Amino acid sequence: MDSSPRHFFDHLLPHLVLRSFEAFVEQQGTLAFDITGAGQWSLTFGSEEPVAPGLDSAATLTLTFTSKAFERFIDGTLDIADAVRTRQVTARGTDFSLLEAFARLLRPPATDLGWDVSPTLR
Repeated sequence: MDSSPRHFFDHLLPHLVLRSFEAFVEQQGTLAFDITGAGQWSLTFGSEEPVAPGLDSAATLTLTFTSKAFERFIDGTLDIADAVRTRQVTARGTDFSLLEAFARLLRPPATDLGWDVSPTLR
């Protein structure tokens, strides 16, 4: 699997937005990502074009990752507390509710659809 930031923002994140579209449109605001040495992208919740290259100047929260930290973030091995403590990940802005909304996009879909499909024997 391609774990590059470009692949994540150009391919995976738009797919995750579609998968969780209701949660995506319920939130408003822009979360910008600055991946040191790899690029910059912005995720605008509730918009027709959710992911755009570059840092949106209207972003209310900007996350900066070292490229190594973002690679570990993508593959699920990043220790967030340690990364923040060692400044491999920094945040600038005021709207931390965007982090919660972003986490909802990344969450795997529920496997329990709430159906009771117990077979009955005759």
